[in-house]
Amino acid sequence: MSIKIEDNHIVVLNPATLEEVGKINISTNTDVNTILQTASNYKDWSLLSLNKRCNLINKFRKAVFKNSDSIKQTIKAETGKKDFVIFTELLSFLDHAKTISKVAQSCLKRSSRNPGFLFKNKKAYVQYEPLGVAGIISPWNFPLATPMKGTVEALLAGNNVILKPSEYTPLTSILMKKIWDEYIGYNDAFQVVNGTGDVGSMLVESSIIDVISFTGSTKVGLEIAKTCSSSLKPCVLELGGKDPMIILKDASIKRSVESALYAGLFNSGQTCISTEEVYVEEDIFDKFLSKISIRIKDIKSGSGEDDLGPIITPETKQKINEHINEVKDSCDIFHGINNGDDKYIAPTIVVNPPDSSKIVNEETFGPVISIRSFKSEDELMQKIHKTGYGLSSSIFGKDKKRINRIIKRMKTGNVNINDVITSYGIATLPFGGEGISGLGKQHGVEGLRSFCRVKSIVENRFNFIDEPMWWGRPKIVERALEKVAAFLFK
Repeated sequence: MSIKIEDNHIVVLNPATLEEVGKINISTNTDVNTILQTASNYKDWSLLSLNKRCNLINKFRKAVFKNSDSIKQTIKAETGKKDFVIFTELLSFLDHAKTISKVAQSCLKRSSRNPGFLFKNKKAYVQYEPLGVAGIISPWNFPLATPMKGTVEALLAGNNVILKPSEYTPLTSILMKKIWDEYIGYNDAFQVVNGTGDVGSMLVESSIIDVISFTGSTKVGLEIAKTCSSSLKPCVLELGGKDPMIILKDASIKRSVESALYAGLFNSGQTCISTEEVYVEEDIFDKFLSKISIRIKDIKSGSGEDDLGPIITPETKQKINEHINEVKDSCDIFHGINNGDDKYIAPTIVVNPPDSSKIVNEETFGPVISIRSFKSEDELMQKIHKTGYGLSSSIFGKDKKRINRIIKRMKTGNVNINDVITSYGIATLPFGGEGISGLGKQHGVEGLRSFCRVKSIVENRFNFIDEPMWWGRPKIVERALEKVAAFLFK
């Protein structure tokens, strides 16, 4: 295990070594209720101008960069990740915070709207106001980027934030809170609660929380959606995915092979946008399989800095092994090398797993890639949509007309053409899934406005006593309106 619960404390263990790296208090019911009440009453942050909030988020970003060494050490201690993977996570957050602050300055300010011909005597505009208190519930696989991107977006929109990080990786969030308090102030605008799922449930069920943003499993996401629906509380859910890669017959085999291995094995496959399934057009299937089955033998798991890191939670490791063991006697399987112990799993390719297998129908969340062939686009769509997942995807080929035709048929939130994963890293793009992969959007204009009360406002331009539409209008006004309508709309 990578945590222990002792005397109302979480003992955090490095999953690569099982050494204790931190011990934190579990937030009690009293703690959580106090923080909820504080967030509800705190107005200083929401009263700041949009420009001031953007400046403070940029100041926070610079403080994060200044403290990057301690942040990277903390992430490594509680995840066992490799240094370069940690570095990319830090870069992802820094770029996101810088870019999304610029986006916020334009998309969250009051915007004028055309009132149309009928109401030229009115002003119409939209105002984006904070919802109030945002509850952010985040997973363990990216303990900096995932919780803090959502936190920054909610803060930019003017909300107070209560963050509940995963119990497996709470230390990074605690450090980020410390940096916020030291460099920014406005301590009650950003608070952290710690514990297992019951602490997260308190946030979801609280009437003080105005919006929930959750990243995690589809199973838990469905429970959150059900709870929020009882009070029509808005929620943004970024859930699981299979993230299919489609390789058309005119694709570059070399780029497709390298892309599949990178996207499928990055962070040891422990990412919601990991390429778990590859669909190769029948014409090039054998050639692709020959290349990737040789290439994967060069990739290792283990303690070396160039290797894949450990599986962070025991539950995830158990599920990955179940998926592999179910098909090991019925499929061709190719492995890389595991230089580590049982805390690691060798990179694995499974060829043509049965349609009924778990590896086809469930999210694996590990360094395992299934490869299947397809003959027609209809067959491809049937296979891709079978699971109900629709988070991310990629497609490789040269025929742009065909690529665009296929993309239009895909029920997915994100597509990368001759590329992988990148869509998540572009802060201006909305990120979110279809079907059982989620609800709503993070990032971009859409993500920022997910944390806003969108308020339509109409203002009268002239202070006349009467309006043409009001009661008591003379018949001459009605006839004039009819003539105007005939002129405008005939």
